[in-house]
Amino acid sequence: MESVTALEELYYVSEMDKVRFVGWTTALARYDFAVICTGQFFGKVLVVSLTGGQSALLDQQDVLNGEVLVRTFAIEREDVEAIGEALAAFIPCSPNDEYAE
Repeated sequence: MESVTALEELYYVSEMDKVRFVGWTTALARYDFAVICTGQFFGKVLVVSLTGGQSALLDQQDVLNGEVLVRTFAIEREDVEAIGEALAAFIPCSPNDEYAE
């Protein structure tokens, strides 16, 4: 007989989050991201690599840290500085910003 696991809801939050889809190409690779600004992550932004499927909660320091970007999104080392600076333009943001127009 199979047992049923009880499911206890921890939270349910609905927001009108701001989302920006951005993409860049370099001589080595193409990079596509979704940058999601929400009030849920203590000032961090949810960044999702649409090309690789990875996601992370990042702040300004994280995106300017090449090791974080290489480890999290497998960005080519030669592209790290440019991609980090490009992502930094979207961080920090607030869910109230005029952002995803």
